[in-house]
Amino acid sequence: MSEPTPVVIADEFLRGLRIATLGVSTADLCLWFLPTALASKDAYTSPTLEFGALAVLVAVLALAAVIILRDRPWGRLRWPLVVLTLAATVVATAVVKPEQMILPPHWSWKMFGWFAVLLLMDLPLGWFFGALGLQQLISLVQVLAAGQGDRPTLVEMGVTSLLVASWQGAVAVAAVALQQSGAVARQTATEEARLRLSERVAEQLHTDRQTRYDELARTTAPLLQGIASGEHDPADPAVRRACSVEAARMRRLFAESDDVTDPLEHEIYACIDVAERQGITVQASMRGQLPAVPLPARRALTEPVIAVLAGARSHARVTVVGRPGQVTLSVVAEVTDTAQEAAPTGRRAVAGADSGSVELSRLVSGDRLWLDVTWTAA
Repeated sequence: MSEPTPVVIADEFLRGLRIATLGVSTADLCLWFLPTALASKDAYTSPTLEFGALAVLVAVLALAAVIILRDRPWGRLRWPLVVLTLAATVVATAVVKPEQMILPPHWSWKMFGWFAVLLLMDLPLGWFFGALGLQQLISLVQVLAAGQGDRPTLVEMGVTSLLVASWQGAVAVAAVALQQSGAVARQTATEEARLRLSERVAEQLHTDRQTRYDELARTTAPLLQGIASGEHDPADPAVRRACSVEAARMRRLFAESDDVTDPLEHEIYACIDVAERQGITVQASMRGQLPAVPLPARRALTEPVIAVLAGARSHARVTVVGRPGQVTLSVVAEVTDTAQEAAPTGRRAVAGADSGSVELSRLVSGDRLWLDVTWTAA
């Protein structure tokens, strides 16, 4: 089994932190503050509003539990939930009797921070501290408006707020640190993937170049060496025909590396271009939709055509017919006797897995040769 990546580890830690924060918020509200409020109904000027605020917070927690356990982002619900939570805590504080401001029945000013952590932990820290500071400021104004602005009350509330906020802030800071670690891990993983892709591309390019070199080394290199040594006479029609064949093969090899929509059509026109440079008039037509043809099959289709075009005397006609899973390549030309005899026939499998097979047939009438090459998918 493969080891988890740093990205997965950071994401899992962040998800665990969200679940833990949800658990702390639920435990504080439902197991501590709710029983306290139920046992202190006389501490509120309007118990209905107090318990209504508690019900709103419980509903927010229930919705948050669904989102977090399904590992979904907050999306558009984030800010409405923040505003709803802040409003509920403000209403809960507003109905607390003045003499209860620093006693357990006044629970709401300590609860909002956990909701802020829960809803804002995936944002920069400024959002959390801004929301928490706004709520603390509103609570301070409410306390002063209730006539509880004496020093002991303010000191006790300040110390309590600092202690509670330190826990909540520590969780928020840990969440931001985990997100930063995840971002660094993602960037590192992306860079590693890019480097691996570059290496694979470079290896593939090297393999393709080596394949082309091997192809040329088997046929083109001996021909050039023979011409250079004087073994082959450039004026000999057979040598000139061999040179035309090798030139077409080289053009085809170069065309195989081009990024085009239809590789087969592109390679066929590359072979035709060599014949036209030799003074041969070639008419070409494409019919039907060409299917995707593997590289070995494209070579098997074009190789006999190259031989016929190299032996053409004046003009030739090339027709390509595409059908689902099949391509037929036909060439008609006035050729030399040598080209007629060299034209292959029969059926043969194409090298390479799932490359299909090629069937060749020929018809000779005088000095005209008709060669039909049909590739059928595996």
